[in-house]
Amino acid sequence: MRKDTEDTYGLKDLQNVILNIAQYIDKLCSEHGINYRLMGGSALGAKRHEGFIPWDDDLDVFMTPTEYEKFRDIFEMYGDKETYTIQEQGASKGKVITSKLRLNNSYYEEEILKGWKIHHGVYVDIFILHTCPDNKLTQYWQYCWAKYLIVKGLANKTYKRRSGMAGMVVKAFKVLPKRFLLDYGLRQVYKWRDTKTEFFCNFLGKALFKNGKYKYDDFARSKRVKFETIELNVPEGLERFLTNRFGDYMKPPSPERIKYEQHASTWNLNPIDYTDRSDEKYLF
Repeated sequence: MRKDTEDTYGLKDLQNVILNIAQYIDKLCSEHGINYRLMGGSALGAKRHEGFIPWDDDLDVFMTPTEYEKFRDIFEMYGDKETYTIQEQGASKGKVITSKLRLNNSYYEEEILKGWKIHHGVYVDIFILHTCPDNKLTQYWQYCWAKYLIVKGLANKTYKRRSGMAGMVVKAFKVLPKRFLLDYGLRQVYKWRDTKTEFFCNFLGKALFKNGKYKYDDFARSKRVKFETIELNVPEGLERFLTNRFGDYMKPPSPERIKYEQHASTWNLNPIDYTDRSDEKYLF
């Protein structure tokens, strides 16, 4: 981290550890010809702050299905597994909803997973950048199945953060078997991976239909930008992506929104032996 980086929110030590994980991902990808790009608030931080947003307690990257599968294979063959662990969420027949590269012997508690017997290490999120069909009806089909997977995963994790209709839907999904329609839903999201279209999408995330779809040319290639004391990849069409995703992205959010966007309730960066992972298979 830069010495002059502000620490108003007391996150600088945590951000420094996350930055080390990101640097490892960047090194492994660079050595093996794998592309990735910062996404979401991490891409926004690169543009607006040349590093972390001061209140951000995580880092997110995009990989296409092919890029992620190559990354996973390379990590299994050559990765530093004493230091890191790949944790896949919603894994089924090689497909995943999302993935995390976790730092072993550390602890990062999220309220939604509190008490779960899984690897809780500090992490970098790897989101899958899917090909989106050109036809509007099939886009909605892909979108609906992606949101089904998200809501079912939240139901499995005993999500309690929403009220109203969203909360009622999550509660209704709790009665379904834990992996109900997981494989079929993933097939619908991955369906266009080998098709040439005008769009990528990130429907397996918080983005809604109107701001979860991106021009293919903005993401097909990446560029290097400054991020704290290192350089990381961002989409070549970074500014267009940020405008589509956030609107006026140079305007900071409200204090209430800042609190909502944060993930960690507590963390421990000292070495911790955490080996009980009996709930790992229920991450979907």
